[in-house]
Amino acid sequence: MCKPARELRISWYVASVLDLLIVGGGPSGISTALHVQAAAPGARIAVLEKATYPRDKICAGGIGARAFRILERIGVEVACPHVPLDAVAMRIGGETVVVREPGCGAVVRRIQFDHAFAEVARGRGIAIREGCEVAGIAVDERGVTVELAGGEVLRARAIVGADGVAGVTRRACGFPRGELRAQAVELDTEGAAADLPRDTVVFDFATTELRGYAWDFPTLVDGAPLMCRGVYLLHDTARVPDQARARLAAYLAERGLDIARYKAKQFAERGFEPGAAISAPRVLLVGEAAGIDIATGEGIGQAIEYGAVAGPYLAAALAEGALGFDDWARVVTRHHLGWQLAIRHGCYRAFYGRRRAKIERLMPRLTELFKVGVQDFAGVPLSKLALLRGAGQFLAAFTRAKLA
Repeated sequence: MCKPARELRISWYVASVLDLLIVGGGPSGISTALHVQAAAPGARIAVLEKATYPRDKICAGGIGARAFRILERIGVEVACPHVPLDAVAMRIGGETVVVREPGCGAVVRRIQFDHAFAEVARGRGIAIREGCEVAGIAVDERGVTVELAGGEVLRARAIVGADGVAGVTRRACGFPRGELRAQAVELDTEGAAADLPRDTVVFDFATTELRGYAWDFPTLVDGAPLMCRGVYLLHDTARVPDQARARLAAYLAERGLDIARYKAKQFAERGFEPGAAISAPRVLLVGEAAGIDIATGEGIGQAIEYGAVAGPYLAAALAEGALGFDDWARVVTRHHLGWQLAIRHGCYRAFYGRRRAKIERLMPRLTELFKVGVQDFAGVPLSKLALLRGAGQFLAAFTRAKLA
């Protein structure tokens, strides 16, 4: 899939060979590096980060506690400023549903979190090279050759693409662009009278004509308690960025806030597509490069979980010399990460389909099902009783809706 080595005019004898090159120093790349090292302490790994820490990343910054529990298993704690979360709220169908789950997550600033996460990896001896822009990738039966923008050449037995929605790994290695895209616009404001308590994140689906939602996340900016507010829209028209900004302006106005007073930032998301290729011989994709939850845009926790799945998988593959990675998609699908992504993809298809109005009327009645989702976000073991209650509540509400 990738460009032949001869097209990069690179000799195979210009550098020593690493076991693994990871392109991208965000949560998925650092998590992958840490989990490979935990499973194979002797692995020779290097992470290539295009920017220089601390580098900003536009993101609402919500992380479910499941991600922290995953990192705890390998003795990792990311120490950075954050807002603890104890509840998740959803505005839909004219109602606000709040599920409280103490310690269910946190909101961070990516400029601080990613830097702290990278420093943890550095402290464990993982080589992280900043300011390294990848100019070309070549793969053949002997391994992977990476050319940096300055002309330096690196070689490895395999490569991991952890470089996001528009990363060089996907482009250079011929992966399709993908259909599931979303656009988000966000900004930081002071609090408003209508805000819920600062231990709560809010997803607002009140504007039914748009394929997406607005959000309110409590955040800390230079120690000041502010609110990160934004709009997340699926790519259903060619003017999504304009739509998102217009909706955000209206959302702020409803709260007595003027968008002209704030600096808005926008970013793109790429969703996980069941059945889409997320690997090639010697090339593995993780995090947003492979695809995240398109229904909500949740990315940080899933990026960390991608790394937790990829770590032991890559360690075994390197030990056995089995670097075709043809079963990577199947491994992801069978893991909690895979079924979570599949469920969210199913929710996206159902909610934004022709039955949306009916589903919106049902949602406020499905508190038990919503609670199961929040507990999964928090990494709390789900009881069979909770699942049965949620399923029962859904069936009862669905039956009532059909009879109405």
